[in-house]
Amino acid sequence: MDKKIEKKIYKLRKELLKYNDQYYNLDTSEISDFHFDKKLKELSFLETKYPELQDPTSPTMKVGTKVHETDSIIVYHKYKMYSIQNTYSKKELMIWETKISKSVHSLSFVCEPKYDGVSINLVYKNGFLTNAITRGNGKKGENVTKNIKTIKYIPHKLRGDNYPTYIEIRGEIFIPIKNFIEINKKRIKNGQNPYSNPRNTASGTLRIHDHQEVRKRDLFCVAFHVIGNNLPFHTQYEAIKYIKYWGFKTPEKARLCRNIKEVFHFIDFWNIYQNQLPYHTDGIVIKVNEYKKQSLLGFTNKYPRWAIAYKFRQKSYETKLLNITFQVGRTGIITPVANVVPVFISGTTIKRVALHNDNFIQKMGIHYGDTLLLEKGGNIIPKVTKINIKKRSNQTFPVFFLKKCPSCNSILTKKNELFYCTNQNCFSQRIEKIIHFVSVMNINKIGSKMINKLYKKGFLYNFYDLYELKKEKLLQIDGVKEKLACSILNNIEKSKKNPYYRVLFSLGIRHVGEYISKILTENLLDINSLMHANYNHLISISGIGKKIAKSIITYFSITEHQHIVKMLVKYGLHISKCTMMKKYSFFEGKSFVFTGKISCMTRHEAKNIVEFLGGRVYNTVNNKINFIVVGKNFGSKLKKSMKKNHIKILTEHLFLDILQKEKK
Repeated sequence: MDKKIEKKIYKLRKELLKYNDQYYNLDTSEISDFHFDKKLKELSFLETKYPELQDPTSPTMKVGTKVHETDSIIVYHKYKMYSIQNTYSKKELMIWETKISKSVHSLSFVCEPKYDGVSINLVYKNGFLTNAITRGNGKKGENVTKNIKTIKYIPHKLRGDNYPTYIEIRGEIFIPIKNFIEINKKRIKNGQNPYSNPRNTASGTLRIHDHQEVRKRDLFCVAFHVIGNNLPFHTQYEAIKYIKYWGFKTPEKARLCRNIKEVFHFIDFWNIYQNQLPYHTDGIVIKVNEYKKQSLLGFTNKYPRWAIAYKFRQKSYETKLLNITFQVGRTGIITPVANVVPVFISGTTIKRVALHNDNFIQKMGIHYGDTLLLEKGGNIIPKVTKINIKKRSNQTFPVFFLKKCPSCNSILTKKNELFYCTNQNCFSQRIEKIIHFVSVMNINKIGSKMINKLYKKGFLYNFYDLYELKKEKLLQIDGVKEKLACSILNNIEKSKKNPYYRVLFSLGIRHVGEYISKILTENLLDINSLMHANYNHLISISGIGKKIAKSIITYFSITEHQHIVKMLVKYGLHISKCTMMKKYSFFEGKSFVFTGKISCMTRHEAKNIVEFLGGRVYNTVNNKINFIVVGKNFGSKLKKSMKKNHIKILTEHLFLDILQKEKK
């Protein structure tokens, strides 16, 4: 046996397993689908040619990747979930059709858009949703039922009565493009890195423990497959009609094709019009229509033989690398960004492309002045997929990562493939920290340009300096007149009313975002307790892991950060739930649920007020609820609450009266 072949197979397996783990468990990807499938095909070819080197753990044999048994509940699938074989050419599609035609004759097909999301298995017993499980490794996946129940397109109970007592509905969870763009806008505003694509964002969202945050992201679900006994239909095309009748969204564009020629027409149409859909699709799934014929064709270890996915090749666009900017984030991370000759891709002009980290630059072998090939990941975020070596000049030289911070010239340190500037006085980090604080505390009229001007004038050094700003100083800034200065000062004063968890979030502690801040403030009622909490205490809190605990301890061990907290106390910001308790006795520690409309405010505004006053708001009636607030056109929550003796009913009028008294 040729040792080179053995090494090649081992290398391909190692690479593909790494890419699978990134994609399924870390919600990232540093390789395009096309290049991943190319490597998978090459491995499959070598394993077929050298059967003595086959391995049951090979990515050619296994679905998905190893399921990391973290805080999630792992559930075994009753019926295995399979992957779908991919092809990028009509020739391969014809080979597939010819192959299966030898076993079954007179084939008809159902063509459906291939949604780029997360596979989900929804278990219904007697019509009620009992479990929602991710695909995982095909045999077992994560139980994400609570998060799935926040998706309005998934019925908690099937409509009608024409369904078996036990049934599994399978589909895809994804984020519509519009929602994805809005999420990224918010992240950028909060000083966070934008998500790379909708698929990974949907996958990450399903793992979030905060159901309210999941609800905000407005995930979408399309259902297209049914498993169960005594089904009232015998074809895939009929199944889609029944799934829709039971209350799901189904592939609206699905089409019944009588032969492979009609399949090609369908592919050609959507290859042109795919970008007009409100969500991302990356191909067409072709399924044998008749269930009996599907059964005869059966499955391999990894794929159904009766289905295949024709994937659209992402079009590559050529552009030239002008230079590279190294950006400094508020936590000191240095991010390389390629500035390129503007190129128009899928409706937008691209001038800048993220290069992730030094490892990515070296792996791609990028040289200054290179001709880059760009694709839009998920048709939204541009990424470098290849270098056109043929167009490389002899005079170019490779891109090497900086050794010193581009802002303060301090020597960079490397950790987990990332370079950091550890200088606490770094100009760029300070600016970014102020931008983050202003964003989290919702201080309007102060953007990044204004912050830069104030910093350069010496009026801002730390974010607490905002509370020392005077009108005379603001009027010294170009473009600031009397009206704007007064508005800025008013907004700074208003920010003092932010609750404790937002103040904690605004500090910019690494790994402590909005959700983690809420958890910490629920368990440690003032910042003094948090500052002195030891490692064991922190990791004993549900949702706080080793990484977060170490980050909190490191942050508060720094003298400057201790001083920041003292200054925030001096300026009257809420750094404790106790201060609010004295002020707002009625709401503190009480739980509420709303039903119906409140005339003078939105449900979201009412929720924010209750939480600000120390209460908690739930979306459903449960045993923790103390009060139900009843507005106009109330729903079934009132009836459920009346059955529970511990829940008191507040009319809208009574609720507003209590709010008025609290203000006084």
